[in-house]
Amino acid sequence: MPEAPDRPGETFAERLDWLFRTTLDSTGKPYSVRHVASELTRRGCRISHTHLSNLRQGRSPDPRRSVVEAIAAFFGRPPAFFTGQDPHDLVHVLADPHIKQVAMRLVDARLSPEGHAAVVAMIEQVQRLEAAARSRRDAVERPTGGG
Repeated sequence: MPEAPDRPGETFAERLDWLFRTTLDSTGKPYSVRHVASELTRRGCRISHTHLSNLRQGRSPDPRRSVVEAIAAFFGRPPAFFTGQDPHDLVHVLADPHIKQVAMRLVDARLSPEGHAAVVAMIEQVQRLEAAARSRRDAVERPTGGG
């Protein structure tokens, strides 16, 4: 039975299929399996459109972690999206060495509330800069037909 559009499902295949059905490209259309496979390969995660389609349909076993991470990154989701783990669970979050490093630096710094607010503002600025860079890169990589 297909999942409702607002529910990603329980299995890796159901969640992947949900992303394909609900994530739209810059033209407002769902991404094709061929496009995603091509983009993942371009980003260094070699995967054929056939294998990606089989993953989406549940005909292949769940992929290795690096493939899960690449697919999650493409769709702008944390890898935990595919496992159903809460990506904001502190134990899970601190398992990421980059996050742990930042958290430990904050602890060691003993910043004031204003200092913490400044760090959050810097993170938000970096997010905006990276989102803008992704948008520019995507615009260059996806030439539009016509004017």
